[in-house]
Amino acid sequence: MSASAEGTTTIPGNTPATAETQASRRYSRYVLFILFLICFFNYADRFVIVAVAAPIRAELGLNDFQLGLLQGLSFALLYSVLGIPFARLAEHYSRVKILSVATAAWSVMTVVCGFATNFVQMLMARVGVGVGEAGFMGPASSLIGDYFPPRKRAMAVSIMMLGVPFGGAVGAIAGGWIGQELGWRWAFFIIGSPGVLVGLLIWMTLREPMRGLFEKTKEQSVQSLRQLAAALARNRAFCHAMAGGTLAGIGLHGIGGFLPIYFMRAYDLSLAQAGVTHGLVTLVSVGGGLLLGGGLADRGGRRDLRWYAWIPAIGTILAAPLYYFAFTAPEFSFAVPLFVVAGTCLLLHYGPGMAFVQNLATARTRASTIAIYQLVVNGISLGLGPVLIGAFSDWFTGTQLEGGAQQCMDAAAAATTVCREAMAAGLRQAFLIAALFYIWGGIHYLLAGRNMAREAAEPAGDHA
Repeated sequence: MSASAEGTTTIPGNTPATAETQASRRYSRYVLFILFLICFFNYADRFVIVAVAAPIRAELGLNDFQLGLLQGLSFALLYSVLGIPFARLAEHYSRVKILSVATAAWSVMTVVCGFATNFVQMLMARVGVGVGEAGFMGPASSLIGDYFPPRKRAMAVSIMMLGVPFGGAVGAIAGGWIGQELGWRWAFFIIGSPGVLVGLLIWMTLREPMRGLFEKTKEQSVQSLRQLAAALARNRAFCHAMAGGTLAGIGLHGIGGFLPIYFMRAYDLSLAQAGVTHGLVTLVSVGGGLLLGGGLADRGGRRDLRWYAWIPAIGTILAAPLYYFAFTAPEFSFAVPLFVVAGTCLLLHYGPGMAFVQNLATARTRASTIAIYQLVVNGISLGLGPVLIGAFSDWFTGTQLEGGAQQCMDAAAAATTVCREAMAAGLRQAFLIAALFYIWGGIHYLLAGRNMAREAAEPAGDHA
């Protein structure tokens, strides 16, 4: 690794963009569009299993706890852990090439999910998807830090993460329709395949930027992971923001992973109807929350950095009672608008929270800081959220049936009115428990705000 006379850091095997090219608005917007596209296919692939969970459950003979494992722990375990080595690679080598290979890899493994014939095979395929997707967030966030100044990063992150609602909507709607018309296996085949072409597009059209363009100091060395982790552990604002994101994520991933099945059980919707409903709710609420949260935080942050914590605090605390009213609404027509408003409030936390973490890091620690954050947040929330919801759902369902929840695992039995109503009630009670985590998370965001201004002025990478 070397530095040119102009201060451009040369990455082995990659030609860096010039400062003029990197700083141009047109090219920065193109980079952001490509990152949005990667995120789009990331979440389209991720939402397929949510959309077709009901037929998978029926064909493979699974219970809600096993569905939670497929959506949560199997995916999140390696996704979170491998984010660290991918981030360390991104500190030394081409982030563009890492993103290219990772995108193609998780797309291939999504297709492989369609060949599973039992729980273990599906579990292994989902682990493969998680391994590929581990190469996304750290390198992508690091690229944003080198293409956008600190005061614009919350909106840039939010625009990139618009791939969540759009990709999630396509995965839910198309996955549900394909699953109903062609079978659940075809949903994996059709939605997973295009990501391979996106990986090729990344390789051919993105340029590796020089690092630290918007930082006051141009670092040429990479801090050790142990030093960085120790510095972050001492950073109170970072720890509270991480706790807030984790607690919000438990409810977010837990509820999101089972919402289509809830619509089918509680309102007797078909697979396609549940997919469309879930997709539209996701598109409007997540998209609105990301844009609103990013815009409000960047605007407020110009006057006071604590708005990067206050916006997430307000959103997560408001989400709890809104979800309560949504799940206890007597009619479907009342519930859906409440789900949209609740989801919008909840997603106010995402863009500001990620931008806050980025702003605490330096140019050479940004990818690893994001990876450490993601390791804890996703490892716990994505790994345990769906599993907890599935376990609570099975338990609450069992309390309402003399034979326990096991009597509803068979596809024919699950379709009966008794089982459907019991499973809907059990899932509803599990959701209400998950909503309480939002209040707890909001408190941590408030505590992060108390320390934000001082910590943001002293980047984590400079502590050691």
